Amino acid sequence: MTKKERINEIIAEIANLQMELDTLNPYYKLLTMSNKAFGEGWSEKWILSKVPNLSKNNGAGHDMRGIKYQNIEVKSSRKTFDEAWTQNQIHPSQADAYLFVWYNCETGEEEICLIPTVDLMEKCSLSKQHGEGCYSMRNTKQNHAILSCYLYHSWEELNEAV
Repeated sequence: MTKKERINEIIAEIANLQMELDTLNPYYKLLTMSNKAFGEGWSEKWILSKVPNLSKNNGAGHDMRGIKYQNIEVKSSRKTFDEAWTQNQIHPSQADAYLFVWYNCETGEEEICLIPTVDLMEKCSLSKQHGEGCYSMRNTKQNHAILSCYLYHSWEELNEAV
């Protein structure tokens, strides 16, 4: 085998391994993205590709619309549901429901939570942020327990709920 043939063989092997890695863990590259590229550029498109009943909503204050919910605010995280996290910029007057997605960049798994805004406001512990009508939420034991009741086990299950 010539040197050029071996180089081409290695390039082909790398391409095959890259495809396998992308299949096993589509989230491994997420940590290299900026927040904006991750949230608006990648996550929203990924969710739309997985949940046909959702569509992009170009109105102000929310990201998507479904069949059941007309205004769904999407909050994505590159931390797992069990890690310490804070969700910022929660504006309850602008959404019927909140879709939280936590991407596990190590295992390629995700945790999906869809909670009606009324339940979020009544049940979760939120902190005021940036004045009136804007809140943040941390992963406290109370919030974790409440959000656990709204977890979906697959994109297909979420598709039926929206």
